[in-house]
Amino acid sequence: MLKKLILPLAVAGMLTGCSGGGSTPSIAPTTLAPSPEESLPPQTGPAPTKPGASPQAGCPVDSATLEKAFNANAKLSSDIVLGAGLTDISCVQDYATAKAQPANVDPATVLFHYDATQKMWVALTGGTDGVCDNVVPQAIKAELKNCGV
Repeated sequence: MLKKLILPLAVAGMLTGCSGGGSTPSIAPTTLAPSPEESLPPQTGPAPTKPGASPQAGCPVDSATLEKAFNANAKLSSDIVLGAGLTDISCVQDYATAKAQPANVDPATVLFHYDATQKMWVALTGGTDGVCDNVVPQAIKAELKNCGV
């Protein structure tokens, strides 16, 4: 729509320079950049996945996403001190582990699982050892950092 307005104004500006007898300084037409709403088509469909992520699995995953899942689990977030946040993230298929960064206590490992039905990460459990035991399939456990295999 913006282009439709600029073209007639530019032509009109050129024509006014031709009429009259004196020398009129030439003024270049001003073009306005389209606003973000005009230049980008509206997004439809599912949200884009992170590079390397498949629509069926949650990996890769970032610390902000896992911290949100951690805080959503009231029991776990009251039992484990998150401290400076989650670090040392490991993600294999639909499972992830991350280390909490508390001050003055041992860092805990937190285990997460991606719920494909709800398309969200869920914090399952946490502690200083054995967090993957009896939860994570053995093949994934062997690849997942912080599971202590």
